[in-house]
Amino acid sequence: MTHFFIKNWVKSISIIQLNLILVGLILLFSIVYHQKVYASVSECNSIEYISPSGVSNNIKFSFIQPYPCGKFANGDWWVSKKDNQEVIITSITPKAFNGLNGYELNPNNKRAQPYDFRIRRYDKTFKPALPLKVLQNTSIIKTVSVSKNKSNCRPCLQYAAVLTIINKPLLKSNTILRPGYFGKKKKFYNINDIDFTAWPKISSKYFKNINTISYNDIYSRYKNLQLDHLEGWIGRYIHPIDNMSDYGAKIATENAISILRMMLDDFDLNNNLHKSALINYLQMGIDIKSMLENGVTWPAGGGHGNGRKLPLLVAGLLLKDDSFHLAIQKSTFSEDNQVYYSSKTGRALYGRLCRDRYYWNRLVKRKGPKDCRDPYEYIDGGSEKFGRSYQLCCTAKPWKYTAIAISLLGLKTKWDNDAFFDYIERWIKHGAWAKPDPCAPYNGMPNQYGVKWGGDRACVHGAGRFINRHGISKDAGHYGHPLGEEMWKFYKY
Repeated sequence: MTHFFIKNWVKSISIIQLNLILVGLILLFSIVYHQKVYASVSECNSIEYISPSGVSNNIKFSFIQPYPCGKFANGDWWVSKKDNQEVIITSITPKAFNGLNGYELNPNNKRAQPYDFRIRRYDKTFKPALPLKVLQNTSIIKTVSVSKNKSNCRPCLQYAAVLTIINKPLLKSNTILRPGYFGKKKKFYNINDIDFTAWPKISSKYFKNINTISYNDIYSRYKNLQLDHLEGWIGRYIHPIDNMSDYGAKIATENAISILRMMLDDFDLNNNLHKSALINYLQMGIDIKSMLENGVTWPAGGGHGNGRKLPLLVAGLLLKDDSFHLAIQKSTFSEDNQVYYSSKTGRALYGRLCRDRYYWNRLVKRKGPKDCRDPYEYIDGGSEKFGRSYQLCCTAKPWKYTAIAISLLGLKTKWDNDAFFDYIERWIKHGAWAKPDPCAPYNGMPNQYGVKWGGDRACVHGAGRFINRHGISKDAGHYGHPLGEEMWKFYKY
């Protein structure tokens, strides 16, 4: 009987009425769903980043109303739209004023910046006025400048943080890596996709210096935003003191040693500290990838551009994503541009490509680049301090540790530069390369270029330029690390 009444009731209602009932049910489901979503995440009137250097450098974003919010796997904040309304930011502190403490939305310029007027190519037009209505898929970079009384600063930033605005609340965001901050394209990676099947597990019992770097050191080193998109040596000025090392040579050593440390058998993904250290490192790799995909490069320039290629390969390996390797193939890296195979001897030599006159201008006038290659391709390049300039200072040790990390990970093919590995092997076993050299040295007479010394395309023949320095600085260099030295001895490629 009940079935009969229901059947007749359904027949009696119109199609319009049925559609209205369905729409009502959908709306009811939508309301219940959104209530559940909002109940599973927090809502924030403001969010705050805590600076390691003190509360005066804390960064705070305040909003016109509470918005759904949460943290990514590395601890960075996200905020989402609510009820399809854009996020409105009413204030960002410390306040930007007089060309200091700047901020920027979706940075996409590799040469100019709105963070600090003391850094070259300052452009205040990149910094929109507050209150600020922010659309989805937006990364907001906020910086805190060092004391305004320091007119000659390097770096000029004390602290920096990034807030990501997304379209809707992100459930289980503690398993999601923050999308890269550079450019408008935002891609999310899940830490549950990390694949450790190809990861080395080396016995730690062989290493006396294992405690020279701890997992807490790695976690802390990469915890904060790696602000690194200004191209060339100017980039050193925007590296925040609280966030990262300022010079590329040190960055390269840290990036290599951190990976080598995580290869030892005491590394445990079930340990929250160890896992967080790896997550923070991978976040750096994702940020670098966002820069590469939007045109940023790290060209040769002494030690400045070193260390950014390794994190990309590591992230691509662990996240099983070949797009990291594709990004590498389309970009430029310092390690690749400062070594090459000589067309004359076939030997791996040091130096970046420069005009012939730049090379000689450094030797004669002590001005200009210190890392130009030998224009005749017989010996290592550099400066008048042959074998003791950037080779010794800022490349040998960072490259040594990078080479062993790449080799142990089985990534030499993807590194795609055999000259890099051959050069490191030679530097360690022999030192600087200065002979045979059929070219004449500078004779102290500037007006005799091309007659008694130098020459365009081919050199004036002579007794060699730095013959007595052949083999100097063998396996020497600054920015060394004791664990890296041990690992080379036991596990060189």
